[in-house]
Amino acid sequence: MPVYDLDHCTLGVRHLYASAERLRTETGLRSHEGGWLDTMPTAHRTIPLPGDAYVNVESVIDHHADLPPGVDAFRTWFEQTTRRGDHWMTWNLRARSRADLEDVARRFGGEVVTAPGARRPDGTTTTTVMAPGNAAVTWARGLPNWYFHPDLEQHPARRAPLTHERPLHEISWLEVGGDPAHLEEHIGTETFTALPLRFVDGPAGLYGVGLTTHDGEEIALRAPSGAPGLAELAARPA
Repeated sequence: MPVYDLDHCTLGVRHLYASAERLRTETGLRSHEGGWLDTMPTAHRTIPLPGDAYVNVESVIDHHADLPPGVDAFRTWFEQTTRRGDHWMTWNLRARSRADLEDVARRFGGEVVTAPGARRPDGTTTTTVMAPGNAAVTWARGLPNWYFHPDLEQHPARRAPLTHERPLHEISWLEVGGDPAHLEEHIGTETFTALPLRFVDGPAGLYGVGLTTHDGEEIALRAPSGAPGLAELAARPA
């Protein structure tokens, strides 16, 4: 299988703006406006990371919209989960070509999904291209999904350059739970070897992101994984 890169991780929070400011105060990491989703009652701010990766700081912003049952259940779950504190909701890889993304879709019996992405306050919009298209196969199992960006210059980590208060050198580690062999099978040996993974006790899912600053210090972003709760949500009768 080809090598895939880390694309983004989603940190679910209760209050989008207050939480982004708290992270800036605690870590020196700045963020820019990421926008909101028309199909989901959430919005996010983007923390760019080295290697064209980023953290989505995301929260529910519309608590009263009339939503389809599945989306409404997701909103309720997200609100209840983040009320208990920040949680890592997902982590995601990036395919280097459309052909590599199509290979992902075939391997998991899914499809390449092209859908409207975030809508930003300046009137611009994004398009999401991802696979395999079934959250029960990836996120609910604490495993990554895959994205493809045809124009990396418009990638969220690049489109609004900013300098963090503590400039970053690299992503030094990703703390994940679960069975290493299971994750290696999911993402492929080449990617498993390339990513700075370290395993912690707990169900599959993301638990931490470590960043090294240019002056050699470390910033650690840790939170519980939301994957077990998402699995319970996915298992509920429709």
